[in-house]
Amino acid sequence: MSWQLIGYGLLAALAIALLFLAVASYSRVETVPGAVVLDRGVAPIVPTRQGIVAALHVKEGETVEAGASLAQISADENLAAGGTAPERILAAIEEQDTSLARQSQQILTAAEAERSRLAAQIDGLVQEIAHLDRQMGVQRELVASAAREVELIQDVAKRGFISRRDVLQREETLLARQQQLAQYGQQRSAREAALAEARRDIARVEAQARAEAASLSSSRAALAQRRVDAQAARGYVLTAPVEGTVTAITARIGQAVSSEQPLMTLMPKGATPRVELYVPSSAAGFLEAGQNVRLAVDAFPYQRFGTVEAEIVQVSSAAIPRAGAEGTTVPVYLVTAALAHPWVMAFGERQPLLPGMTLTARIVTEEQSLFEWLFEPLLAVKNR
Repeated sequence: MSWQLIGYGLLAALAIALLFLAVASYSRVETVPGAVVLDRGVAPIVPTRQGIVAALHVKEGETVEAGASLAQISADENLAAGGTAPERILAAIEEQDTSLARQSQQILTAAEAERSRLAAQIDGLVQEIAHLDRQMGVQRELVASAAREVELIQDVAKRGFISRRDVLQREETLLARQQQLAQYGQQRSAREAALAEARRDIARVEAQARAEAASLSSSRAALAQRRVDAQAARGYVLTAPVEGTVTAITARIGQAVSSEQPLMTLMPKGATPRVELYVPSSAAGFLEAGQNVRLAVDAFPYQRFGTVEAEIVQVSSAAIPRAGAEGTTVPVYLVTAALAHPWVMAFGERQPLLPGMTLTARIVTEEQSLFEWLFEPLLAVKNR
């Protein structure tokens, strides 16, 4: 009887064990590295050339508009004789510009004086011509009157009622008046010629003044460009290329900088944090969009602050090289995952996940029963 009970017990235990192996599951988990990135590229703020940080106009976490001033970089170098080369150049440029401005003013003053003189001359000539016109009008009447007298006296002389000398006197009077009218005409022609010449002179003066002013203006424009270059040599301002939030400020006032060294990073407005995972080729075949992953952020140890949930949204269709141990490169697949929330609860507050934070992701690549797991080697041999 006791052996039967033992046998039943063994059978029951075996049945329970088989049921457990069939029902219980085993998860194959792949642990892969990754990092927090943005769905839009961050903008590193890099100096255009060497210099010294003279001023910082922003602070960590500050939101700025596109074009806002971020930092002032000084590029001045002191000379042995005192001052800096850009300062000496700027002083020389200012002196030349002052001289050109003075010359320009002198040209304008001289041209204005000459225009005034010629305008007065033109006004006088116009008045003289008007006076001569009036005189010529009177003289034409006198000539006409003398001509009528001559015609009348000639008829009288034919009848013998007047002497020949009286006729000659009347004719001489007519001739004198005609000569006077001709002189007035000559004077008027001379005044017309002088008026035309004065008008040509005033146009020539204005054209010459414009040409000289244009030449001086061109010279001053060249000086203005040299001034801009000299001021740029003294230093320059770094501005925000886009609207966003300033972060990762490494610049310090007085720090020497170069074009190879970002001073800060600008996160574009509206950018959303996400995760990029680097999955080895051995595990990439088991991944698909929609899978859940657990993230342990290095900055917030998961033993104390827990993990963050994410969901795979894309798996790259081709492997990319990534630096491995001892300077080697290994092929990995880039997996993009969306965060359930872009923060970690730490010390009672939500700490944001920032671009560049490294992390480790646990991805369940396969789930199988314990029975399948135990007999997997045999199944693999069978399927060969």
